Amino acid sequence: MDTLISFQSVIDAFGGPTKYAEAIGIPGFHAQSMKTRDSIPPAYWEDTVSAASELGVPGVTLKRLAELAKARPKKRGSSEPERAA
Repeated sequence: MDTLISFQSVIDAFGGPTKYAEAIGIPGFHAQSMKTRDSIPPAYWEDTVSAASELGVPGVTLKRLAELAKARPKKRGSSEPERAA
């Protein structure tokens, strides 16, 4: 069974926000914010995959991160713009 079911679980797989932050070279508060929002912005995906490979964190791939992003609920107001009547 795949244990990477959310961006939060990806961050936890590194040992939590502090270790994830160290692994990809960002401030700890930023990693904590990512975990709280359950979102890793695409700009950090390549670093995340590289760090996972180096540290032996299984299952972290660009494909998996993209799947997690696609599965996230859309934010209110982010659907198609309203059409003028």
